[in-house]
Amino acid sequence: MIKLITFSLAALLIVSCGTSKKTPAPSIIPGEAQLTAIKAKFPDATAQTLSEGYSIYTGACTNCHGQKNIFKRSEASWMHEIDDMSPKANLTAAQKDALTKYILAMKATQPSESK
Repeated sequence: MIKLITFSLAALLIVSCGTSKKTPAPSIIPGEAQLTAIKAKFPDATAQTLSEGYSIYTGACTNCHGQKNIFKRSEASWMHEIDDMSPKANLTAAQKDALTKYILAMKATQPSESK
């Protein structure tokens, strides 16, 4: 009987792993290209700010909403979303700023096939 249950659970696991759910695009860890790109718009941006924004995005944002493809939304759409969600996520002004700079840095270095 235990063998039957074990086999059934293994079969269920194998079948459930074969679903055709779309996997969201991975988050991009900010690097020199993103920092250079965002400094055109925000000269005060630092690698630490982008790193903090990345942590907020991969933490608070994705914990509730799952990981989204940053490139699929426009800058304007992201700005609206960040303005709307920051109070709900209890982000400080500095955290909101870091998140904004991270998202806009990613958009600024968006691969051309995603534009």
